[in-house]
Amino acid sequence: MSSLRILMYSNNSRGLGNTARTLHIAASLSKALEDCSILVLTDLPTVGRFRLEERVDYVHLPVLDANMPGLSQSGLNIELDGKLRMRRKIAQSAIKTFRPDVVMLDESLFNHPPEMQKITACIAEELPQAKVVWEFSDIWGAPKWVAQHWAKNGIEEVLERFGDEIFVFGARHLFDLAANYRLPERIARKLVYTGYLARHAASLHRVSKSFAKLHRILPLVMLCPGDGAGDFAMIDVYMRFLEKKAAGLAVQSFIFASPAMRSFEKHALALRARKVPNVEFHRFGKNTLQYVKFADLVIGDGEYNLTSELLSHKKMALMVPHAQEQPDNFARAHLFQKHGLVRVVQAEAYHPMTLREMITELLFNGPRLVQKNRYKEIPFDGFANIAERIRNLIGLAAPAVSQPLEYRSAS
Repeated sequence: MSSLRILMYSNNSRGLGNTARTLHIAASLSKALEDCSILVLTDLPTVGRFRLEERVDYVHLPVLDANMPGLSQSGLNIELDGKLRMRRKIAQSAIKTFRPDVVMLDESLFNHPPEMQKITACIAEELPQAKVVWEFSDIWGAPKWVAQHWAKNGIEEVLERFGDEIFVFGARHLFDLAANYRLPERIARKLVYTGYLARHAASLHRVSKSFAKLHRILPLVMLCPGDGAGDFAMIDVYMRFLEKKAAGLAVQSFIFASPAMRSFEKHALALRARKVPNVEFHRFGKNTLQYVKFADLVIGDGEYNLTSELLSHKKMALMVPHAQEQPDNFARAHLFQKHGLVRVVQAEAYHPMTLREMITELLFNGPRLVQKNRYKEIPFDGFANIAERIRNLIGLAAPAVSQPLEYRSAS
């Protein structure tokens, strides 16, 4: 039997982001922690398309948001209360049967407060000895929005009562969550800054094969919208830029459709892409991060996983975040623009002529060089630090990490 059991929860009905990150962490832990077993609870409809590492498995929860505008119909056609009851019973059964030593709860649980309350109460009752860890992104959004969201959903109380530590997948010197969001000391002292999560995984065969067909001279633009309602518009604008013969700019493009886009939208975009030279259109992007290191310019919306990867590879980036729909992406994009690492275009100003101006500036006005010294203070050893912290929580001895974790003072 396994000597260490880890349960991970992620709610990600609308896309890949949080669950993809959870699965990447699970894969890293399965390699770093010998003889462990990891069970992931998720409602991501496409979770079955991911390759799981050894000793990692998942339990799929009924999708809650399948009938939201802009999403494909991928869930049960039953009332919300029925879905919530099913999810709760499945999660509680997994907790009672698997009996993990460590429970890692993704911040996406905040989006469903009743479920958050039920799951944390079940963990406290059934697993009083288990270590409970919350997983946070580097930044959540504007302080006013965060304060309102937390107060409405009772998040501070949950974090105070249920949680040994809070892993922040970022760096305190870049963005101090406790200071910026005025967190009470009883929560602030639980924060552990792990550094950013950068995979640097070896390229898949399909990725290598795709790039073997590329034009070796033309710069490569990679377009990766997130999981929002504006994803189709983001690609449509870029396609209109290309359909005008890129306004005289010679580029090649890799375009990734988001899971939130409807099938007919993906089909229409794919047809348009076939008519434009030097364009590859991908309908499903579970391996999107594998392509980042080949790009000369990445266009995205500030989503955490993509941002971590492009920063770790020191890539130029153009971000088009939506302030209302994606407050965390919006704040993240502006944070790194402040540090001179990305450029931000407001969603309402994003159109073909803006793209021409920005791409001309970033790719064609002088050599495509990145000032690498700007990245030297960004830690990208998050995966290793997470494993080290888990070892410390459960009392396993291990070699010291290359860089110490950042803690908030408990005084």
